[in-house]
Amino acid sequence: MWRLFKQLFGGRTSPPEPEDDGREIVRFDDEGFHRSSKFGRSMGWRQDWSWSEITAFGFSFSPAIYPDPWFGDYMEDEWFITVQNETGPENIFFDAAWLDIDRLPPALVRNMPGLDIANLQQGLRAAAGGFHNYEGEGRWLGWSKPAPKPVRRSRAKVKTAPTAKPKTRKQAR
Repeated sequence: MWRLFKQLFGGRTSPPEPEDDGREIVRFDDEGFHRSSKFGRSMGWRQDWSWSEITAFGFSFSPAIYPDPWFGDYMEDEWFITVQNETGPENIFFDAAWLDIDRLPPALVRNMPGLDIANLQQGLRAAAGGFHNYEGEGRWLGWSKPAPKPVRRSRAKVKTAPTAKPKTRKQAR
């Protein structure tokens, strides 16, 4: 709610300064993706993922989970990464203000070969339509880890003994 208020009246700003006042801190470096907040730490939630665990990166523009008490329903713009954990793929969303498409972190670009900037820009254009641009809803994938190549198993030909043909009625008489 306050994020919406701030963006409506203050415009888009650069990423928030890292402070330990409960706000989220997001960072990409050579080790991977790191997201931290006082709340996340107090809950014991995982906050660091290596590059080998990250399977996708993209942009999402979708209705907010909770409506704003003054403005009602609105759309949220967020970046997301997908990680593989014990139970399967998990999307981790973070505020769109953390990344600037024109100045992405070098570690992110290095570790996501073939990053589709044009596709991400389409999502950003949809989000630029405003907080009530419900027709702009969508998810734009900028990168995904290539699927592992299937392991080819050689088929060993097993010779079997010929089987007897079933007798027909004429042969049975």
